[in-house]
Amino acid sequence: MASVDEWTFAKELPSSRQIRLGFEGIAETIDKAICLLTAITGFLKGEILSLQKSQVNFALHSVIPKHFTRKKRSGITFFNEETASWLQKYLNRRKDDFQKLFVVSDRQWKKIWRLASKGAGVSITSKVLRAWFSTEMGEPGVTDSFVDVFQDRAPRIVLAKHYTCKELHLLKRICEKANLKVLN
Repeated sequence: MASVDEWTFAKELPSSRQIRLGFEGIAETIDKAICLLTAITGFLKGEILSLQKSQVNFALHSVIPKHFTRKKRSGITFFNEETASWLQKYLNRRKDDFQKLFVVSDRQWKKIWRLASKGAGVSITSKVLRAWFSTEMGEPGVTDSFVDVFQDRAPRIVLAKHYTCKELHLLKRICEKANLKVLN
């Protein structure tokens, strides 16, 4: 008989207010853009740092990573107006021709979350924001299969893989209905 995973309860996630306070505790434009994009997409460090500028569509407010491996398939996610604004501010200040969306060191990455945590008074990391994103998306009833797509995990289970809608504008509406915001 196969064992069943034990259900464990997580520590309390930060509130939207605490995440906003964490965002306000960050000074640099790039750091603010990373913080917002991480919160609004639920992406982890590797997913955020591997994004290319060409994978961000400002017209649709979408991010479509391009990867397809044995263990991971690309999903699609969307970002809101507040995130678009900070991303645009950051990109307008860039003076290089690098194709990566964010060029940051490991030290800078850690500093972002140290400052956010200090400002919020609770631990804020990309992993914490991923859990916050999933929980916030679930509150208005967004199903797990859509959350998987939005968190860059295209479904692999037969039902979700073949019967989860892949129409871009419908996915965008589902994401917008959840109305995730950090600043407002």
